[in-house]
Amino acid sequence: MYLKSLQLQGFKTFARRTELPFSRGITAIVGPNGSGKSNLVDAIRWALGERNARGLRGQRMEDVIYSGGPGKSAVGMAEVMLTIDNADQRLNVEFNEIEVARRLYRSGESEYLINGARARLKDIDALLASTGLRQDGYAVTAQNDIDFVIQAAPALRRELIEEAAGVRRLRDQRQEAINRLAEADRDMRRARDILNELSPRAEELRLQAASAEEYRKVADALKTLQGSLARDSWRKAMVQLRKAVARQQAADHKRTAASQTVSEFEPLYAEHRSALLAAREARWRHQEAVAEVRLRLAESQHQARIAQERNAAAVQALEALQSELQRLNASEQAGSRVVDELARAAEGARTELEAANIALAAAADAEREARERQAALEADRLARQQQRHEGQRETASIEAELRQLEGRRQFLTEQQQQARSQLEAWSLRQGALSDEFDRRTRTAEVAGGELQAVGEAAGVLEQELAEAEASLEAARKGIVEHEAALRALEAELVALRTLLDGAQRRGPLRIDRNWERLLELIEVEPIHRAAVEAALEGWLHGWVATGRDGIASAAAAVAAAEDARETLLYAPWDRSPSPVPDGLLSVIDLVQAPDHVRRLVAHLLHGVVLVSDRTEAARIVEKHRDLRAVTPAGEIITAVSYRGGKAADPVLEVQARIRDAEDALGRERQAALSAAEEVEHLAIARADVVAERQAIRIRVDVARTAAAQAAGALAAATEAVQREAPHEVQLRQQLIRIGGLLAQAEQLQVETLDRQRALTDAELAAEQELAALEPRVQEARASLAEQVERRQEADLRAALARQRSDDLVRQLERAQQVLQAHGGELAQRRAAEAELAMQPALINEERRQWTETSEGLRAELGTLESAHLPDGETLTALETQLREDEQRNVTLQVELAHADDAWSAAVADREVAQAEVDRCTQALREGGQEIEDDTVTIEEVDWQKTEREVSRLQRRLDAMGAVNLLARDEYAQVRDRCDSLAGQLGDLEAASAQLNQLRQRLEDEIDTRFRTVFQSVAVNFQEFFTELFEGGRATLRVEPQEQEGNPLDDGVEILAQTPGKRLQPLTLLSGGERALTALAFLFALQAVNPSPFYVLDEVDAALDDANVVRFNRVLKRLSAEQQFLIVTHNHSTMAQAEVLYGVTLAEHGISRMVSVRLHQDALVPVGERSA
Repeated sequence: MYLKSLQLQGFKTFARRTELPFSRGITAIVGPNGSGKSNLVDAIRWALGERNARGLRGQRMEDVIYSGGPGKSAVGMAEVMLTIDNADQRLNVEFNEIEVARRLYRSGESEYLINGARARLKDIDALLASTGLRQDGYAVTAQNDIDFVIQAAPALRRELIEEAAGVRRLRDQRQEAINRLAEADRDMRRARDILNELSPRAEELRLQAASAEEYRKVADALKTLQGSLARDSWRKAMVQLRKAVARQQAADHKRTAASQTVSEFEPLYAEHRSALLAAREARWRHQEAVAEVRLRLAESQHQARIAQERNAAAVQALEALQSELQRLNASEQAGSRVVDELARAAEGARTELEAANIALAAAADAEREARERQAALEADRLARQQQRHEGQRETASIEAELRQLEGRRQFLTEQQQQARSQLEAWSLRQGALSDEFDRRTRTAEVAGGELQAVGEAAGVLEQELAEAEASLEAARKGIVEHEAALRALEAELVALRTLLDGAQRRGPLRIDRNWERLLELIEVEPIHRAAVEAALEGWLHGWVATGRDGIASAAAAVAAAEDARETLLYAPWDRSPSPVPDGLLSVIDLVQAPDHVRRLVAHLLHGVVLVSDRTEAARIVEKHRDLRAVTPAGEIITAVSYRGGKAADPVLEVQARIRDAEDALGRERQAALSAAEEVEHLAIARADVVAERQAIRIRVDVARTAAAQAAGALAAATEAVQREAPHEVQLRQQLIRIGGLLAQAEQLQVETLDRQRALTDAELAAEQELAALEPRVQEARASLAEQVERRQEADLRAALARQRSDDLVRQLERAQQVLQAHGGELAQRRAAEAELAMQPALINEERRQWTETSEGLRAELGTLESAHLPDGETLTALETQLREDEQRNVTLQVELAHADDAWSAAVADREVAQAEVDRCTQALREGGQEIEDDTVTIEEVDWQKTEREVSRLQRRLDAMGAVNLLARDEYAQVRDRCDSLAGQLGDLEAASAQLNQLRQRLEDEIDTRFRTVFQSVAVNFQEFFTELFEGGRATLRVEPQEQEGNPLDDGVEILAQTPGKRLQPLTLLSGGERALTALAFLFALQAVNPSPFYVLDEVDAALDDANVVRFNRVLKRLSAEQQFLIVTHNHSTMAQAEVLYGVTLAEHGISRMVSVRLHQDALVPVGERSA
């Protein structure tokens, strides 16, 4: 299985479609910085699912799409496709070739494809999970991945080993299980919170639903009463409506009569008013005509006076204009003379300018000829100087070539001497290598035996540790059982004490340092409890005083309590009770109590003996009549009475159970302490075994390291012997090749010296020619300066003549313009003189016309003043009649207005009544009542009684306050939701338990696989490190991240010991050593779980020549079975490759590929591709 080809289109600098076929072995990718080599590595990582733009050396993921260049537009899509050969069926799929592709569009949409079918990134990871081909795996090593391995935390190194172990999928499943577990836990908490919130809400809604039902009943009753009131209101409104209609009809008759009277009077009133208006209008028109004639007469007279004044002004203006005409004629004659003189002067200046221009042209021709002669000489001299400079440069080049040839000859001489010295040292080194090989063989045998012995000891310790852990687990289970029993006993004790508190009677007294109940102070064996309780019945719950001081106050408190019936007891003075007859058992001997209480109990049980049965009791009391006998069943027999037995007092029973529980609790605590001590001892023993196992593991690691070092040293010695065998032939061939190159360098040195002498002679000849040419150049420069001076002088004279000619021409034009302006002004004044000469006659004619108009207006005014008009008496009679008509009109209008107001009021009353009827009708309809006919008789309602009932119901509704009428529906919804949440909570708890089991199973599987692969990686790492550092050793160590953390979080630390140094962490090594150690670690990972191919991006950049040789040796050995694509600048690494791909940056910022195949030290072109 290997990478067969890589196809790119639109990815970074690969704008056009580019396909790179690959073969097994080593393929090197070379090119200058910035040409796009690392873009190929980024393309492979991107196709495998890299989602971090910074990991692809960009800011945004859209940066991977070709963004265009000068003259080239950007593309809209980036696509990369990897073709993997699966002929060996390493991937269990039916295809012999697998194509993995990824596309990204500028719109942000992206897609993954497997053999042309759309897929998810998860599908690609699942397909390639067992091969290490993931975006964060170890198959693709970018430029900064070596530094990542060096600077990475131990936990990140563990991830690389887990990638090799193939547990990444299990890690993902574990994380998914943890996430789902967290989600389930969060959902359960949320469900419990919601249930806790909804339960009070459900109870509240249940109460609200009952209140809502009561509210509906009261509201329905209230609505019924309000409906009866509404029907009565409708009946009354209908009565008011009928009255309003009658009033409206009467008002309408009155308004009609008033309107008819006004209509009959209005024509007469209009006739009288028109007659008065006609008389007034005739008088007004006559006055207006007289005023107008008088105004026209005054205007005519005024215009006649104005015409006379204008005539006088026109005569004066004519005289002034004639004086101005005489002055302008004189000025025009003077201007004509000036214009003639300026015209003659301008003609002379023009002739002078033409002569100056001719002289200037001749001087310019002479200057141009002199300049051309100088330019030719200057060009000739410049060509000879250029020729001399070229000779000097060639001389300097020859001198540099001679120095280079001399250095090369000296270098080849030194190489020849060094090769001879190496050939002499080869025979000595060959003998030393044979001795070293024998010594390392013996060391490897000893290390193998030590490793076997330590491994057997480690197996014995593992068995002992398993036994210790089993014992420790059993002891811990015992502790858990004891703790459970302790919790049960403590709970029982708390319950019994609670029961005791509830069984005791409550009174004004409380247990304290002065008072205690008698039953709290005595102890009785279980077998005698019934007998003692029967003997002390009535006294058990009595209060016992520790002294006599508080008896009075206690008695007062008991007497003051309304519902308390307490007994106060106190010890009698020291008085020994009389003994019971011999052969009888006093009940006082069955009771245990403090001294001060025992005296009281002895007093209370005086003369009470314990008998076996009623028969014996009858016999004893018959004999001793002052005694009381009590049986174990609680029967009391005296000489005069018998009282039946019963069960012991519950309080005594509870006290006894409390004492039993306290004894059992003490025993269980002692047992738990013993178990804890046993666990502690077993834990110490296990810790000793673990420490011993750790020590033996260290010994195993040391032994394994020693064995690996010995094996590596032996392999290195074997390889060194094999490597040194052909070294002699190479050295002799190198001597012959150096000798030929040395002779070739000496021959080139002789030829170069001959060329140098020829160039020196040519340079001397050129110097002589330049010296002869210099006087001619100076003479041409002097001639040119003289011609330039003559041309400048002619140019100055021509400029002066041109300026004088231009000045005269401008003065002539200005004089002609002034003369022309005088002529125009003179013409205007003459036209004005002719016009003014006609004005007096015109003005006199106008004055005559205004005078005639005034005469006609005086005659018209006389006619108007003598005209006949209505006199004052006629007007006064008409005005009197009109005033009488107006008074009658006002009276009639007032009557009509009153009739209108009465009608409007009647209409308003009817509308109000109709609105009330409509309102009542609407209220009835809203209340569910309908009245089809307004003639239906409705029973009258007792308003006072009904309103009192309505008020009472309304107050009841108000007293109920705000009622949630939707509570019944809401209660049903909340109740259903609570039931649903309870079911969901049960499902979530079951799912959480299953997820916990799955997580534990996955963690065990991950840890087992990691431990197995870690040992293999450690062994491989030692082997590769020994091969890269001859004489060095290295190991991997698991380091816990926390004291009590999860073993899956343990990290991996790299410890290395280079030749001549001590064992130390990776970060303390030098730069080259760190890089080489990191490569050994990556090679070790690859050896455990090989990938189909490996991509290395400039991993040899930090290595010196010696380390590069060892790195290439390992790379060459691994390439026999694995495929490597390596980006490099190192020629030694290039020499190991079978195919070279060269990357260059062409126009428009597009990368171009050139490939060659190395075949028997010859370069065979493969092809050229443009990206």
